[in-house]
Amino acid sequence: MEKQKSFLPTAPYKGTRDFYPDEMRFRNWMFSVMRETVQSFGYQEYDGPILESFELYQAKSGEEIVQRQLYDFVDKGERHVAIRPEMTPTLARMVAGEVRNLAKPIRWFSIPNLWRYEQPGKGRLREHWQLNVDLFGVNSYRAEVEIILIADAILKKFGAPKGSYQIKVSHRGILDSFLGKTLGLAAEKSQAVSKLLDKKAKISKEAFEEEIKVLLDNPSKQLDLIYKYLDSNLSNVGDLLGIDPSSVEFIKNLFSDLESLGVKDQMEFDPSIIRGFDYYTGCIFEVFDTNPENRRSLYGGGRYDNLIGLFSNDQLSGIGFGLGDVTFKNFLEGHKLVPDLNKKNAVLIPIMEEKLFPEVLKLAEELRSEGIGVETMLEAAKVGKQIQTAEKKGYQFLLFLGESEVSENKVQIKDIISGSQNTVARAELISELRKSLLG
Repeated sequence: MEKQKSFLPTAPYKGTRDFYPDEMRFRNWMFSVMRETVQSFGYQEYDGPILESFELYQAKSGEEIVQRQLYDFVDKGERHVAIRPEMTPTLARMVAGEVRNLAKPIRWFSIPNLWRYEQPGKGRLREHWQLNVDLFGVNSYRAEVEIILIADAILKKFGAPKGSYQIKVSHRGILDSFLGKTLGLAAEKSQAVSKLLDKKAKISKEAFEEEIKVLLDNPSKQLDLIYKYLDSNLSNVGDLLGIDPSSVEFIKNLFSDLESLGVKDQMEFDPSIIRGFDYYTGCIFEVFDTNPENRRSLYGGGRYDNLIGLFSNDQLSGIGFGLGDVTFKNFLEGHKLVPDLNKKNAVLIPIMEEKLFPEVLKLAEELRSEGIGVETMLEAAKVGKQIQTAEKKGYQFLLFLGESEVSENKVQIKDIISGSQNTVARAELISELRKSLLG
């Protein structure tokens, strides 16, 4: 009996995606809108290696990333390396390397490919792309004004309607003073409590209280203060004993400036915003999808003072945010903001007769030189079959070139959608196609 042949699987590695042309078209469109928006604020694009030294993440990333989510290995030169799980450590290294030569403020962005070993789920994969936007060298709240304006402008550029998203803002100074002075917690307990506050919305009230009581010195009194803090707003959060007044004033100034710029209606002060990374030191924010079927954080960021401190004695404050492609795609689809990306600003030319193949190529080159995209068939076949191919590929317009058209210097244009077909003089073809394709 002949042994059955074993084939390799066609599915991609768990938690990753294949980008067939349709998916790639969407990705390119989404990134192009992001890129255009950020560049309009004067930001320049950068990139770095996908592989970095393990020590870089050990020093710059949170414990959960390093301990559980990092793809790391020892290379052939016995160097301990890792695939980047986030872009900020690479950014810090690059800025530190040229900090004295770079004009301030530094406005940079990137759309890197990132990897984390975690359980795939809705809005979360092991491999994703992320828009990173960062501003260095501005200490005042005007940096926050600009960064939040960009975060808002991206959504507006995609056509997000009012009410489809919400920008929630807080300040690490408010949180840290609440944990340290209002609750009187030691540093290690403050960190553990902040992590619980961060996941409070994802667990039941009973589970939250059970976990947090273990960390509190006086649960009955401190738990009451925690609920008062979480229910507070910008006008009364400062009434809690020990809250840092300068941080409250900072956020009030921020809201005041943004009010006149058409952003305040989308903004809300929310003391429960924590942000998981330990390096945030000032204002923090998250953008939330309000769609009931995808009510979750889309992206967020905040201020990180002296992120380059491990590389240099130079002091440089920064602020930025990261926007992942997976959750953002869910947002765009959920709010029906994706345009028809299958429409091609190009035409297809079938091969009517083998001997006319050189003429078809000449016509294609003529059109391409005028900025019109052209795909040609490479073999002659029945007209019906070639039209079916054009339909599958998403073309609306076909150009037919037979012997009579060549001799008369004409071309037939067929609109597959309407079914119309007309003959056009070769000299008028460019203008006719531009009208048809641009509509």
